[in-house]
Amino acid sequence: MADQNILIIGSGFAAAVTVIHLVQAGIKPATITIVGPGALGAGNAYGCDDKDFRLNVRAALMWIWPEKRDDFGLWAKANITDDPEAVQNSGNFYRRRDFARYVKSCLDTVLADASAPHNGITHHQQIVTSLGTADSGGWQASLDDGRLITADHVILATGNPTPQWPCRVNHAVMASPATAKLLVQNPWDGRWLDHVTSGSRIAIVGSGLTALDAITALARRNHQAQIYLLAPHGNLPPVQADWVKQGPPIWPKPPRPSKILRRFRSYLPDLPPEDSRWQAAFEELRIDINQQWAALNDDDRRRLMRRLGWLWSRYRYRAAPQTIAAATRLQQSGILDICHARLTAINPGDDTPLRLDLTGAAGEVRCLDVDYVINCTGAGQDPFLASLVTAGIGVADAFGKGLRVTADNQIIRPDGSASKNLLMIGPQMASSLGDVVAASEVSLAAIRVAGNFAEQLVGRGKRHDGGIDA
Repeated sequence: MADQNILIIGSGFAAAVTVIHLVQAGIKPATITIVGPGALGAGNAYGCDDKDFRLNVRAALMWIWPEKRDDFGLWAKANITDDPEAVQNSGNFYRRRDFARYVKSCLDTVLADASAPHNGITHHQQIVTSLGTADSGGWQASLDDGRLITADHVILATGNPTPQWPCRVNHAVMASPATAKLLVQNPWDGRWLDHVTSGSRIAIVGSGLTALDAITALARRNHQAQIYLLAPHGNLPPVQADWVKQGPPIWPKPPRPSKILRRFRSYLPDLPPEDSRWQAAFEELRIDINQQWAALNDDDRRRLMRRLGWLWSRYRYRAAPQTIAAATRLQQSGILDICHARLTAINPGDDTPLRLDLTGAAGEVRCLDVDYVINCTGAGQDPFLASLVTAGIGVADAFGKGLRVTADNQIIRPDGSASKNLLMIGPQMASSLGDVVAASEVSLAAIRVAGNFAEQLVGRGKRHDGGIDA
């Protein structure tokens, strides 16, 4: 069979592990093309150079191969010599940038083993603006530099989209270069920290992991002025404990939103979420949660998330001990003020550059004057995926955030059929497949896709565990 070209759209972690598993499955590196900005494997999640942006899970859970779950931890012990703070009582929580280094080392090793230094993958550090069918029956991608790339197969690995402002931003703020630079729409790269002085009043929108990374970095820089954390519920994530999960619980049949919700309530012990036993129980609930999710229709999925979504977001994404410790220190010093309010508008200020309109839990309205606003909500829409829906290539998922996919990661067409040469890997599959955003789950998806490609293109069989038999 002639070599068939594979185009991977995206250049973050999902793209890198897909390359790793494709090559190990026997796909020739020279047939793989990557289109995506930045270093392959870093992306939004791990592309930050700041030393205070940390992984929120211990190293043992950050794996690329299920049979080598301690690989990152072993690599870290041998290669990370400047991060004594990584070692905590509940595990080792390394910096995001160091995990990107590990991914690169794995990619380099796999390509070297394939004798591909001079015959390796092609990486265009551009952005795909549109995708359509090619005359040959495959796909044609348009890049933002005007280039056209054709491929027989396309894998979407676009990752999380750039965050959008969750409120109205006054046109006068954006129109003025002096005030526009005070709005940090995407904080993930950490570069904004170089421009914030210690006397700047800062509003951080959101109270999740990104917000904690920002707070930790500001604390390290000995920030002196007020930091306002804007969050309607006003709660920080619980700190990770040294939990050990056992087997999954027994789920009621047939799955229904009300039954799943009751199972969560009855299974979680009456203990603080910071307790290792509570977290172990939560992790046990996650073991088979995807099977429960798959059995629900769209209406039931939306109904369940209206009832359970707040708990899932708060307790699924728990915090590294280092970040909670930094936030606690700033709270105790009076610098960090957690505001139980929602940001509704950003306007020009009178005595300060920016004035924020806030709405409290009871509907009360007040204003807040600040120098910077950092958007740590993580909420965004991917215009590229939306364009595929408009073009009739894919179908929007139940929440309008991604595309519908099959259990084999194939994009579902408007007529309900599955596209065998257009697939997706990464967090955008969550609405279709459930809890698939962790690095390990992305790795499993890449193994699954690589196995299907190996069976289709190089005639290798798939093992039941998703790996490849030679």
